[in-house]
Amino acid sequence: ALKMGVLAFDATRASSTEVDFPIDVVLYRRDSYTMVEHRYERRDLAHISDWWQDRVCRSVEELPAEWVTDLLSKLPAS
Repeated sequence: ALKMGVLAFDATRASSTEVDFPIDVVLYRRDSYTMVEHRYERRDLAHISDWWQDRVCRSVEELPAEWVTDLLSKLPAS
């Protein structure tokens, strides 16, 4: 869940000027009555952002595109 939260935060941060670091994380183990808190700054997660951006770009490049070609073929010739 924490990994997905960080990726969601990164995507939101990239698309909104109102979302940015720091990101505060609180962990709680059920029935332990204790919490662990940590604040991440941009430099702490920059390598995760870079890694994720690389994966997204590669996925877009590898995305099957026949549906795009079919749609483009419907445009009238100029």
